[in-house]
Amino acid sequence: MATTKISQLPKFTTLDNYNTSNVVFIGVDTTLNTTGQYSATTIANQLYLNNSLAVGNNNIQLPNTVAQFSGNVASYMQINQQNFNSVGTSDFILTADTGTDTGGYVDLGINNSQWNPVTNGQTSQYPLDGYLIVDGPGSTATGNLVIGTANPGTNVVFAVGGYLSSNISAYITANGIVLPANSYIQYPDGSIHRSSNSAYIAAAFAQANSAAANTIYQTGVNAIQNTWIQSAWNEANTSLQNTTNIITAGNFAITGNLNSVGTISANTVAPISNVPAIKITGSNNFIVQPPLQQGYMMQITGVANTSTRVIFDSFGANTYGVLAGRSARGSAAAPASSANGDILMRLSGNGWGSTGFSPLGVGRIDIVATENYTDSSKGSQIQFWNTQVGTNTLINIATFNAVDAQFYGYVNPQKGFVYTPTVYPSSQTAITIDFTNNSLVRAQTATGLTVTLSNLLAGKEVVAWITNTSGTNQTFTHGLSATNSTLNATNYAIPGTSTILVRYMCIDGTLANTFVSVTHS
Repeated sequence: MATTKISQLPKFTTLDNYNTSNVVFIGVDTTLNTTGQYSATTIANQLYLNNSLAVGNNNIQLPNTVAQFSGNVASYMQINQQNFNSVGTSDFILTADTGTDTGGYVDLGINNSQWNPVTNGQTSQYPLDGYLIVDGPGSTATGNLVIGTANPGTNVVFAVGGYLSSNISAYITANGIVLPANSYIQYPDGSIHRSSNSAYIAAAFAQANSAAANTIYQTGVNAIQNTWIQSAWNEANTSLQNTTNIITAGNFAITGNLNSVGTISANTVAPISNVPAIKITGSNNFIVQPPLQQGYMMQITGVANTSTRVIFDSFGANTYGVLAGRSARGSAAAPASSANGDILMRLSGNGWGSTGFSPLGVGRIDIVATENYTDSSKGSQIQFWNTQVGTNTLINIATFNAVDAQFYGYVNPQKGFVYTPTVYPSSQTAITIDFTNNSLVRAQTATGLTVTLSNLLAGKEVVAWITNTSGTNQTFTHGLSATNSTLNATNYAIPGTSTILVRYMCIDGTLANTFVSVTHS
């Protein structure tokens, strides 16, 4: 029988890490009142079956604790898990009750230095990337990742590139996303929006581009959303100095402050294709008919069976709604002078035929340059174009210039023409008929009347009503040669208390080709 005491045995400083079953302990079971041996493996397998794991010298602090790691360290404490295989990862996994190795868990981990994204089928990650991923069970849409704060007034803070306040790139508050000064949002096309009014901008575009492809904002549903959208839209039109376009994912419907129901979207290709830069539609299912030509910047499609209206309101003295078109040759960066014949602006109407719209419309109004433009010379005219019944061809029916109007078809005034009469007061001895400004002339004489013609205008007729108020004949001199009159004379004796009708007709703007007819009944 051995006589060595337990206290005299050598002390183990380590265990055989690879085969703990070879390490044997002596123990006494006080319940069974037996003595026996057991290995380190037995201890490892059964020691914590009924007890919480407590690492550190503190008692278990919280209820339902399976394991507690505690200490008192002035700098930091850590629980470290490290995988020394360069192509592997280190992961901390939390598994749901229905979770398996292929789903139903959340994975917090880091990739090792030689981790290969291709062979691992995770090309969104790279070596030494950290990750937090939720993998819901099955193939259905389960397993959202929720990151948030519980107390009012707290935020989710994103710090990138460091841990100082200068490294904060964004906050998520209870009301939306806030960008600090000098931060920006970059869109997929590379355009950038700086952080001016960024809380509203980011919130609006996050709402429009994230969860739902057809997000609808209605005043009665969520007034805060309308505020975001309105602020975002205002900002997009005033403050986005470096943004070339606004892009929304899916259909972006608005009702309320913007007085529109439908989609608003933007495309960078609009100037070189028939895709509008901005589309606003209230049609069912957001269906629109595509434009036929290139260069469309805006397309508005109304609700079926309802007139589509665009209203320009203006209030105050000397204010008015304006629909203005500006045109120049060259480019926006280097404009060049407009040239004679250039269309400066066009208003066009169109209608659906058997299979589609006409490319240029069926009726239009063009504002056209009538000379090569300089800062001091900018002649223009307005042309009216219509399509004759039974055809598909536009015809220029009328043109309005600065000094005349030209009609290329029939003029059918149902109520006739109304001219402004020129009436000379009392008795006259001489009058001037101005072809540019006179159409109807009324004059009286008691001693005779001589007419002088001025500003003769080709194609113009002037009618005069002349009355002799005396009881004796008085001489009327019409101002033209004898051969250019129905009298074959240069004058006519108006009988006492009688009236004559005098009609002048100018052919080419000269006296030699102006005719006069004198009628006295």
